[in-house]
Amino acid sequence: MGPPSNASLLSSHARFASKWRMEQAMRFLAAILARAGVRIAVAVLVLACTLPAAAQRFDRGLLWRVEGSAAPASHVFGTLHLADPRVIQLPEPVTKALAQARSLTVEVGLDPSTFLALANRMLYLDGRDLPGAVGAELYEKAAALTGKLGLPEPAVRLFKPWALALLLSVPPQNPEEVLDAVLARTARAQGKPVHELETLEEQVAIFDGMPEADQVMLLRRAVAEYEQVARLIGRMVEVWLARDLAGLRRIGEEAAGGGAEAKRLYETFTRRLLTERNVRMAARMQARLKEGGAFLAVGALHLHGESGVLAELERRGWKVTRVY
Repeated sequence: MGPPSNASLLSSHARFASKWRMEQAMRFLAAILARAGVRIAVAVLVLACTLPAAAQRFDRGLLWRVEGSAAPASHVFGTLHLADPRVIQLPEPVTKALAQARSLTVEVGLDPSTFLALANRMLYLDGRDLPGAVGAELYEKAAALTGKLGLPEPAVRLFKPWALALLLSVPPQNPEEVLDAVLARTARAQGKPVHELETLEEQVAIFDGMPEADQVMLLRRAVAEYEQVARLIGRMVEVWLARDLAGLRRIGEEAAGGGAEAKRLYETFTRRLLTERNVRMAARMQARLKEGGAFLAVGALHLHGESGVLAELERRGWKVTRVY
């Protein structure tokens, strides 16, 4: 009996949708994509091979005051996109700054109406499938791991390599308890408007736009390092609690890898996931900063170094001061 056709795979996928509560699965997967490090920090620190971080001005501190207009000062806060109880129990300087703010801005929000449409970006719908893209050996290893997460093999076949790589690089957690979601819920309870710097579509495009060869490499690394994820994330939490931005960049050195291809992939990740987005984020922060009293929460890795958001804000004429 030959391999199933794409039509039969789509049919299996449809049956899975009803039998295995596809909506819940896609809510979980879309939440993964919408949380930067689970979306960014984990992707950079775990999937990419991080190079040593040189000492730089913005190498320590999570809460920063931003001043430079007639409007009240604003704050930029570096989050960790996790639901760890140690992360969501915020220190007094952070809760005070949020309470006094006029508005909250996060990287991206989760609009349930976009879940299924964006989830389709995670799937092959053009006649291909994952085994054909990555080879039987890698596919079987990946499918064995996703089986532990409750995804049946017929559905896994349609995933693109980048989507499955992210799924294997993120700890199971309640997306509603991720720090960014907690901040948004708190701000709304305080009667503040909540703004977004990016769309979920833009964030999905970061991965979906990568060459397929790079996506396959991401999946290969995610499979090889699957058992290390919990340990690395535990270390990330410790370093974040110590407010050590440079330390977050160094954690990736613990991940297996090396060589020219690993370095090239790291450089690609740094450009697509951090450098380019840092410039875009800083530009989109301008309206909120000019209003004043803004509380802007982005992944802590976006704050680090001369290519980070804080340095970019200084280049745009803002005074940036560490608070915590």
